[in-house]
Amino acid sequence: MKTFLWSVAGLFALLWSGLAWAAASLVRWTVEALSTGQAVELGKAATEFKFPAWVEPFLDTGLLTMLQGFVQWLLEIAGNGAPMAGAAVGWLVPVVWIVWAVGLTVLLGIAVVLHYLVKSLPRTEARLA
Repeated sequence: MKTFLWSVAGLFALLWSGLAWAAASLVRWTVEALSTGQAVELGKAATEFKFPAWVEPFLDTGLLTMLQGFVQWLLEIAGNGAPMAGAAVGWLVPVVWIVWAVGLTVLLGIAVVLHYLVKSLPRTEARLA
């Protein structure tokens, strides 16, 4: 039971670490894209994208138009904060890793508590006659 407990805790720790790595990479990429202006170009391409005619019967075009408008609005707002974006990477990525460390500590703490709870359970061993 203890082996299973620690295996599950290890799996969750790996998933949590992968999520933190992906979040830190995404934050770094987003901030760099905003500060260099690449996000505006990408947003323009996203709002001007037209789906092929054969896909339109399967898609809600009203929803897609609304999403494209939303992306354009977000990029206009983000464009105003682009000069500050370069400074944000200096503290946003460490915040991601601090949250990762706190989450991993909580995960390991829960695993230790469960380990001692499992250890304190009375053993039921089948005795052969």
